[in-house]
Amino acid sequence: MYIYPYSYLVSKNHLIRRFLTPGEAEGRVSFYAYISKDFGHVGQNHVFLYDTVVTNYGNAYSQHTGAFTAPTAGVYAFCYTAFASGEHVAGESGDYGEVSVQIVHNGAYKGSIYVDTETNWEEEMATGFAILMLQAGDVVLTTSGGVGQGSFHSNMSGRWSFSGFQIA
Repeated sequence: MYIYPYSYLVSKNHLIRRFLTPGEAEGRVSFYAYISKDFGHVGQNHVFLYDTVVTNYGNAYSQHTGAFTAPTAGVYAFCYTAFASGEHVAGESGDYGEVSVQIVHNGAYKGSIYVDTETNWEEEMATGFAILMLQAGDVVLTTSGGVGQGSFHSNMSGRWSFSGFQIA
């Protein structure tokens, strides 16, 4: 037995939960994935691979390529987070964590975030959000905007993550 996802309606100050019909649920996708451990060594145009997939409704995200591929045309929302370390947690020496992370749609830049730590034990997180119009087969992923330096956390204190869902 398949249980369809549900949505919420607000009617006269009441929250009503209703199940989506098969037609409404069909084609809708959502995903949430994160990087499972601290890391370093980020080169130019590095594609980030979010290896722990928590949600992948519609199987449109690939942990092997780091890419989301739109199954249908529509409006999609994406969120991505980066966490720079003020420690040398991934065998790095010298510089502390610094990197620009871009969200890329079919190879084209659509937005970016930047994290930079300058001193020992300083840590910084940033989150980006984008709403994009996609066609079926379009690809969205995150890459480094340049060569990163130092180490990056992705642990119980905070995770590098990438998520998205179809709006319409």
